[in-house]
Order: sequence, then structure tokens, then C-alpha cells
Amino acid sequence: MSTILNPKEMDLHSASIRSNSTLSTLIETFSFYPSRILTINAQGIGAFRLPLPSRQTEIFVYNPDGTEAYVSTRDKLSSGNAILSHPKRGGLIRTEYFFGPSHDPVVHLLQPSSDISETVIVAGKWTSRTMCFDMPGGNRFEWKYAKKRRADGQKVNLIVFRAVEEEKGGNKETQAHRIAQLVRDENSRTPGTSRSSAGNGGELQIDEAALQSLELDEAVIVATCLMMLKKEIDRRRMIQFAMIAGVVS
Repeated sequence: MSTILNPKEMDLHSASIRSNSTLSTLIETFSFYPSRILTINAQGIGAFRLPLPSRQTEIFVYNPDGTEAYVSTRDKLSSGNAILSHPKRGGLIRTEYFFGPSHDPVVHLLQPSSDISETVIVAGKWTSRTMCFDMPGGNRFEWKYAKKRRADGQKVNLIVFRAVEEEKGGNKETQAHRIAQLVRDENSRTPGTSRSSAGNGGELQIDEAALQSLELDEAVIVATCLMMLKKEIDRRRMIQFAMIAGVVS
């Protein structure tokens, strides 16, 4: 019979499952000016628990003054599908989310004056933590894990939202400057969560000038960031399933 992994062993086990998810160090030629700050109040899940979905069916996103900016509401506890709403604009984005490696999520941009929604094409390998998003207008963006070093020397893990440009005459992709990033350090992660939590929230920093130049709705960044947190939870649940299977065998 296998023994339960300790936290260090679990981290190594996690790394082996997501072998293509090594954090990249941010080295960019463009500047990033985060003029818009939102707080994502997502609880995520801990390391030692049964591999059940998160019990948080509503995730609130707050403005710097504490007022509600958005709320993401899941259809039900057993479903990953959710609608991102704005207090004044109503439902903005509907996400269809599936647990496991078989299907990519689907993002629908809801139109206030029409029953027809636009679809954002989402693509990503189950073994990778990078997710790409093709907008209806043809622009491509991605969320990718990265790290940076603070002035005090401490390393901070980030999830970075960037535009992706394809070089003419080739298949090589070049990264544009950052548009947004989710920061989860000791000062910004959701209260009650820790560094070992999966899918927990933090401080979402957005470069509004870059956002406007690309004619991208802020809600798309929020909705796809929440999708990345769901994927974190699913990866943790897969590890928990593997641990239980190891104990049973």
C-alpha cells in the first residue's frame, strides 16, 4: 500500500503531472503600466482534501474602493459553467467549462442588444498551464505562468495575460507587452488562502492603455483569468485523485 505524500513530495508529484508548465522569467522589451487594479476574491482549494469541486459558487471581483466590479456565478455546485456579470451592465460573458482533458472551455461574449453571442476560441494542452484565446476579430491572447523578482529579492509567481503576434512568413510566435497579470503574494492573495492553495485569487493588475489600444473589453480579462483559476483547481483535483488511487492500491 502506498503512503500519503507529504507537501514536498506532493509538489514534486504535481510537477511531474504538469511537466510542460515550468515558470518562465519575464524578459520583455515593452513596459507594463498597471493603471487598473481589481481584487479577485476566490478561495480556491487546499492540498489535503477530497478531490471535490470548489464549494464557492460565486466569486466576487472588487474595485479598489471595495465596491463590486463583477461577480462570476456558477450554474450549480457540480458545474464549472458560469456567467460573469457587471452590477450595471448585467450578464457579459458565459463560460462553458469541462473537467478533464477531453474538451477545451468555450467562452461566449453576450451581446446586450442581441440573442446571438460571439465565441472566443480557447485552446491549451492539458499538460500545459498556458491557455490561448482567439477573439472574434482575429486577435490572439494568452494567459501564461511566469515569475518576477521584487526589489527585495523575493520571487513572485504570476499569471500573465499577453497578446500573441505571429511573425510574417513563419510559424514563430512573438509576445507583445503584458496587458494584465494576477499577483498572489503574501500581501495580495485572498485572505484565508496560502501559497499552497490552488485557484485562489489575488490582485489583478491591468494596463488600461494597452487594453484600449487593442479594443479589448476588461470583462474578457476577468472571465479568462477566472478560467485559469478553475484549471488550477482541476489540476489539484487530479493530483488528489492520483493520491487516493495510490493509497487504495
